[in-house]
Amino acid sequence: MNDDPDFPYWGIDIPGLRKGQAVEVAELIQQSDAEIVPTLVDPKLWLTLHLDRETVEVMRDALMSTGQTIVTTSLIESFDEWLDWSADA
Repeated sequence: MNDDPDFPYWGIDIPGLRKGQAVEVAELIQQSDAEIVPTLVDPKLWLTLHLDRETVEVMRDALMSTGQTIVTTSLIESFDEWLDWSADA
């Protein structure tokens, strides 16, 4: 189980933003008193998915049946960590 107080963290998905709008929202958040630093996610570089428990379990099981690499092992660990946490939440 992850003992990091920031795990897991909530996020906000705002569909349909263009780059300029995303930058503007991030700047507004930084100017607020929220004491959080937003992270812009460029869709050309990152695939952002919102996965439900069943999908995470299926993906974890599929990865476990493949040859293990550093990437698959890391993903399996991340999936297991989230599955453990979400079961306790």
